[in-house]
Amino acid sequence: MPYLIDSDVLIDISRGKRAALDYVDALTEAWAISQVSTLELIVGARDKRDLANIDTFLSAYVIMPLRDSTGKRAYELLKLYAKTHGLHVFDALIAATAIEDDLTLVT
Repeated sequence: MPYLIDSDVLIDISRGKRAALDYVDALTEAWAISQVSTLELIVGARDKRDLANIDTFLSAYVIMPLRDSTGKRAYELLKLYAKTHGLHVFDALIAATAIEDDLTLVT
């Protein structure tokens, strides 16, 4: 599973943006979702029905868990890029997940 799909791509797909759906459909190998992205999707749910749809959607995919090494890597990324590039905590955790699991981040 060489790809990790970022929250912004998942949100674009959920909003029916054809370009995002076509891009992900064109990936030739399997992909996964970061546990952090699942949390972001839940926060963005508009109501209980939306939350149920998110749960159904997520149940079909591999969710990459947060591990101790992911947190440590995110910490290092934040030290390097928070001030210079505006890197935020959730984005650092997602990037760290991709790095730790040798996945290409699709964002």
